[in-house]
Amino acid sequence: MTKKLVLAVCTAALFTVLTGCTTYDRAASYVNEPVVSDVKVGMTKQQVRAIAGPPSTSASLIHAQGTCDTYAVAPRDGKAQTYFVSFNDTGHVMNKGYQSCSEYDTQPK
Repeated sequence: MTKKLVLAVCTAALFTVLTGCTTYDRAASYVNEPVVSDVKVGMTKQQVRAIAGPPSTSASLIHAQGTCDTYAVAPRDGKAQTYFVSFNDTGHVMNKGYQSCSEYDTQPK
């Protein structure tokens, strides 16, 4: 009886670990979007476009300075996810994150 209990506990623990790995892999693939993982502050707009391709939208910022590109990245929990890259007046990445350019422009950080 004790061997069966130990085997059941070990099986449950293994299943839990494997389930955690599956969840992590999904998160890792989400973060591995080129615009998310490879674009760095200070890069030029040309470097960003070479890495991420053309943006979904591009706009001039009103409350923040410069311009902003919005990219569509892998859906999360079934919802479309956006990622913005803002550029200063010299065309270098100033900021980036998980929201649209219009959302960023309302409360630039």
